[in-house]
Amino acid sequence: TLFAYYTRFRAKQWYQRRVRGVPTLPGLLFLPFFTLFKSSLNRDKFLFSLDLMLQINSTYQQSTETRYSSLLLQCVDQEIMREKTFYNAMFLYHIFVVWYRFQFPMISDEDRTFAGRWKFLTHWNAMLQIAYYLLCGLLVNSSLYERWEPVRDQAFHIIILPLSVFVSIMFWGLYLYDRDLVFPAHLDKVVTPFFNHQKHSAVVLWTFLEAAIVHHNTPGHLEGHLIAALFCASYLTVVLWVHAAGGVWAYPILGVLNWAGKAIFSSISIVVYVAFYRVGLTLSGYLHNLSFSVAKLD
Repeated sequence: TLFAYYTRFRAKQWYQRRVRGVPTLPGLLFLPFFTLFKSSLNRDKFLFSLDLMLQINSTYQQSTETRYSSLLLQCVDQEIMREKTFYNAMFLYHIFVVWYRFQFPMISDEDRTFAGRWKFLTHWNAMLQIAYYLLCGLLVNSSLYERWEPVRDQAFHIIILPLSVFVSIMFWGLYLYDRDLVFPAHLDKVVTPFFNHQKHSAVVLWTFLEAAIVHHNTPGHLEGHLIAALFCASYLTVVLWVHAAGGVWAYPILGVLNWAGKAIFSSISIVVYVAFYRVGLTLSGYLHNLSFSVAKLD
């Protein structure tokens, strides 16, 4: 379109000026009809040559668009196939994780305290990720997947990816510094190594694989930060409620710090969580430069 407008504008301009000789052009593409214009100065022949050039350009554009459309549809089909394969594999894996959890209850002394496992952010992350991948695996082959897709994109960017990275880095960081702050030695006799790494290591692997394989539309700037802040506030509210009602802290490190230290630690944790959310958006945008959702294409 821009080429056509540019051609018409320059041809009209040069025709009105009665250019003598072949004018200086941005390429040899205009040479045929300007040679005709130079030899005859016949307006009808000139316009016929111009229309012929525009028709050739239009035909070339249509053939190019058809070729690229075919290639794009092939890429989309491959993208959809990879997406379905990934979610089906994750569905089967997390079915196994649920079965494994019931086969080995792994109940520790901390689980018997007030609120049980639900006061631990690790448990929140594990349950959210299991529910997320089970839903994706169930809906990816159904007609409801298009309705689920916007929810999936927001859940992945705002909660699944940043929460998994946050839990893994915070757990292993504190574990290397002083394991008694997050995972005392007596838990090694209760929690199996597989389940420990499933909750604190594999969660990051699955989210990074999904970021590389599946294209996600990014949420709005204000909407994403607001939901992330509400999620952090909801967990902090649960932690404070558990301490007020049951007299226990979710993690030993909270019992060591004073209230000022707790406030600083919580503020830093929220900032780090939001930073991981922003990193996830950047990573997803870098890996997928498409501006549409492949699941909505027919």
